Amino acid sequence: MIFSYFIDKRSKNKNDEYIDINLEYPIETTDYEYLKIKLCDFKFLNNIYNISSTLMNNQFNIRRYSKTYTYTYGGSELFLTDTGFFDAQNALLVSEVIDITLHQSTITYNNTSLTYYNTADITDDTASYWENILNDTVDVTRKMKLQDTYVNFIEITSDERITSFDCVFYRDNSISSPVSIDIVLKKYNTLSGFWDNIDIQTLSFAILNVNEEQISVSFSAIDATNSISPSPNDKYRITSNTGSIPFPLYIIKLQANKQIPVFDAGTVDEPVMNTITIADGFYKSTTYKNTLNDLLTSYKITTSINALNNKIKFTNDNITFVPTIDDLIDDNYQIDLVIPNIQNMLENLGIINYQEYINIPFNSYYESDNHINLINLSKIIITTDLNFTTKTHNEMIKGNQIHRGFGNILTWIDLDEAPFTCIKYRNYENLTYKIENKHISTIRLRFYNEKSQPLILDNALIHLQINRLQKKCY
Repeated sequence: MIFSYFIDKRSKNKNDEYIDINLEYPIETTDYEYLKIKLCDFKFLNNIYNISSTLMNNQFNIRRYSKTYTYTYGGSELFLTDTGFFDAQNALLVSEVIDITLHQSTITYNNTSLTYYNTADITDDTASYWENILNDTVDVTRKMKLQDTYVNFIEITSDERITSFDCVFYRDNSISSPVSIDIVLKKYNTLSGFWDNIDIQTLSFAILNVNEEQISVSFSAIDATNSISPSPNDKYRITSNTGSIPFPLYIIKLQANKQIPVFDAGTVDEPVMNTITIADGFYKSTTYKNTLNDLLTSYKITTSINALNNKIKFTNDNITFVPTIDDLIDDNYQIDLVIPNIQNMLENLGIINYQEYINIPFNSYYESDNHINLINLSKIIITTDLNFTTKTHNEMIKGNQIHRGFGNILTWIDLDEAPFTCIKYRNYENLTYKIENKHISTIRLRFYNEKSQPLILDNALIHLQINRLQKKCY
């Protein structure tokens, strides 16, 4: 007698790695009978991803070391020059913004602005009032009036920490007696809204009956008395606080130094593990590579696949980190791949010589031992919990941590078709297996791949038969 069972897996155990066939009536045998099982045909839609959480080959870790730097201000360098403002012929390179209402003219380069205020002279918004006094070589033909009938000023706004100003002042009228003029460096106080005096230098013009005289002085932007230190985005003014002088006073040189941050060698921070998760899906080498590149962008790691040997390469594209005040942390100081010791994952990446941490050298790369292999399903193995008289034999490798031992194998089916094609099996060989069971009320079928990993089939059509036969001796 033949008992036939036609099962649509979607009707029960859809999201399980097995299906239970519950017999309406138990099958029992007498001492002169025996049973055989036969898988007649099997069909399902190939929607099992080759990269997935089920196969445990969609995650690995990145161990990342950062390096943190600290700094102190330990020196100074030339900052304010004519670079960017004027060319070699002393012609202005930047726009001059003139406001005749406020009697001021402003030039800006990068994040530094210079404003010249002159009540008497700045009255024409089509004129030009800036001369190249930012050059290291002074020239009395390039001069800007700082005081005459009115007191004028030059204002400097910068995002650097200016520590000192180097200035040269000039008169071109003769004098009959010595003249002293106090030049003041002022700094804007953002708390009070007033300008604080930071440094005062006295110019002593003492040469009589000579038409020209130059005096060079330096101004400190640090007021040690009041503990005022330079900081970014400071505003400074150079002006005079002497009420009246007998000649026009010009400034013919204006340069400044900024503070230099001195960085230490840096401290390597504790490593942080970051999980890289590849979305479940069907992958070929190009999509696998592109997906990894997207996931590793923040680490500046690029993957490529050698066209000749199909090995995968992880290249560390990080360049030499140079700390700045605004960026003191080298996020990618050292990067290690942490690949789980799972056969699937190792075969995917072509790793033969397993090591827990794989360093990707700075400005270099790591290349796999072998070609990549993204075929994680070559076969579907269908087993049963029924007890075969002659046990099936298998020598399957263990693909991941959830591998299991097989029961008795009914068949295995090729699964090397393109994704979303129908996989069909028909028992043309008429294979049957004698079983020892004397009473059957439930038949459980399980599904595995060739790496002993349980598979969840969410669709399958199964035709199974149990044949009750007479023993020949009766």
